Amino acid sequence: MDDKLVGYGVLNLGKKDSFILKLVVAEEHRRKGIGSQILLALSEAAQAYGFGKISLRVRLDNVPAHSLYVMFGFTEDEIIPNYYHDGASALLMSALLPLYIPGDDSHSY
Repeated sequence: MDDKLVGYGVLNLGKKDSFILKLVVAEEHRRKGIGSQILLALSEAAQAYGFGKISLRVRLDNVPAHSLYVMFGFTEDEIIPNYYHDGASALLMSALLPLYIPGDDSHSY
């Protein structure tokens, strides 16, 4: 097996809220469930520290990422115009913990 980094996530645990700062999967490794695994690991870490909610920002035009977050129960909270350096808007999203797991009858992680 190749020792190559294919994805990573960064979670900020503040005093009152948990926030996903980064969730990145290398382009050639997308659509293999890696993003889902990273998202679940980040949410599990937030829950282990006592958080009941997790939030993130996603580019408004990043349809694949948006679809992933919706699949796990994230809802749209607010559009942030001109958030990115190129003028693109961001979408603030959040979900209650534990996350909804598609296909899991218990609906929790």
